[in-house]
Amino acid sequence: MEAALRRRLALLSILLILGVIAGAAIIALGAEKAITGTSSDYISVVKPPQTAQSPDQRATQQAQYEARLQSFLAIANKDESVQRLVAGKNYTVLAIALIRGPTVPPGTNPSNYGALVLRVEGKFYKITIDITHEQVISIEQRVCYGPACNE
Repeated sequence: MEAALRRRLALLSILLILGVIAGAAIIALGAEKAITGTSSDYISVVKPPQTAQSPDQRATQQAQYEARLQSFLAIANKDESVQRLVAGKNYTVLAIALIRGPTVPPGTNPSNYGALVLRVEGKFYKITIDITHEQVISIEQRVCYGPACNE
C-alpha cells in the first residue's frame, strides 16, 4: 500500500515537472512556434500602462497612434482583397502593430512592416502591410483576438 502511494506521488511529481517544462518552452519559443498553424494563429495585444505618463505624453502617443492607423487603413483600402473583405460589411479596427520577428524577410528593416487587425462580422483578420512600398502582403483569418480571446 505504501509502495503504491509512493509510485503515485512520483508519477504526479514527474507529470507536474513535465508540465512546467512544457509551459516554459511555450513561453520561451513563443506560442506561434510551439503550436503551429498558418491561418489559425492567435493574436494578442498587450497595452502598456499609462499611469506614469503625463497628459501631454498620452496626447502625443494617441496622435501618433491615430496617424499610423490612418496610414495603415489608407494602404489596406487600396488593396482589392481588403476591399472585397470589408465591402458592405460592418468591421472594426482592433489593433495596429509594427511587425518584428520571423514574418519579416531577412535583410530588411523590421519597422517597414506593420499589421492591422480587423473584426469583420465576428471573424478576425490580420492584414500584413509593407509600409515602404505601401502594399498589402497578406490577409490571414485568425481564431481569436485579445487576452483570453474574449474580445
